[in-house]
Amino acid sequence: TQYLLIKINKDKIWLHNIITNIIISSVLILIVMIIIGYFLLRLFLKPMRDALNLLDTFIKDTTHELNTPISTIVANIEMIDTTKISDEKLIKKINRIDIGAKTISNIYNDLTYLVLNNKIISINKEINLKDIISMRIEYFNTLANAKHITIEHTLENVSLKIDERKISKLIDNLLSNAIKYNKINGQINVTLKDGYLSIKDSGIGISKENINALFNRYTRFNKSVGGFGIGLNIVKMICNEYDLDIHISSELEQYTQVIVRWEVL
Repeated sequence: TQYLLIKINKDKIWLHNIITNIIISSVLILIVMIIIGYFLLRLFLKPMRDALNLLDTFIKDTTHELNTPISTIVANIEMIDTTKISDEKLIKKINRIDIGAKTISNIYNDLTYLVLNNKIISINKEINLKDIISMRIEYFNTLANAKHITIEHTLENVSLKIDERKISKLIDNLLSNAIKYNKINGQINVTLKDGYLSIKDSGIGISKENINALFNRYTRFNKSVGGFGIGLNIVKMICNEYDLDIHISSELEQYTQVIVRWEVL
C-alpha cells in the first residue's frame, strides 16, 4: 500500500485562491462566449435584417408613388353626379370603380400610417365626433351598398380632444372591417354616446380564443377577404396613444361588436 501525503496550511489560503481562480476563469469564459454569441447572432440575423430593410424601403417608395394616382382617382369619382346619368350599366361601372378606388385608398392610408407613424405629429383639438363619423359612414356607403349592407346609426353630439386624422383612421378601419367581414344583406349599427363609440355588425364573427390576437400586426383569421391584417393593429396604436379602452365581443356566425371608450370630462 502506498500513500501520498500533502502538507497544507491551516489558514486555508490555498482553498480561497483556488475558488477565486475558478470564479475568474468562469467569468472570463462566459464573457468570451457572450461576445462570440453576439457576433454569431448578428451574422445569422443579417439576411433577415436586410430583407426587412428592403421591405421597409419598398413600402415607403410604393406608398409615395401611389399617392397622386389614388388621390386623383378618388377625387374625380366623387365629382361624378350619378343622379344625372340614365345609363344603369354605366352607373354600376362607376360604382365598381368607386369601390375599388376607396379600397385601395384605405390600404394605402394604412401602409402610410405604419411607415410614418413615428414621424406623425399629433395635432390635438376639440372635434365633434358626430360630424366625423357621419362623413366616414357616407364615405363607406358605396362599399356597404355593394354587399347590400344597411348602416344604421344613432349619433349624439360628443366632443373629444384628439387628432382628427387619427380618429378618422380608427373609425375607417372599424367600419371597413364591419363591411368586409359582414354577410350579404347584413347590417351595421353605429352608436355614439358620451363616453363611448360602438360599431356592431351582423357578420361571420370570430372565435373567443382568437379575439386577443386580433390586434397583432399581420394577423388574419379569414383569408377569403382581402387585407394585410394591419387595420386593428393601427386602431390599437391610436387607442394606446390616447388612453382609449377598446373591447371586442363576438359570436360565430352572429355578430362582432367593437366598443371604444374614453374618459368623460
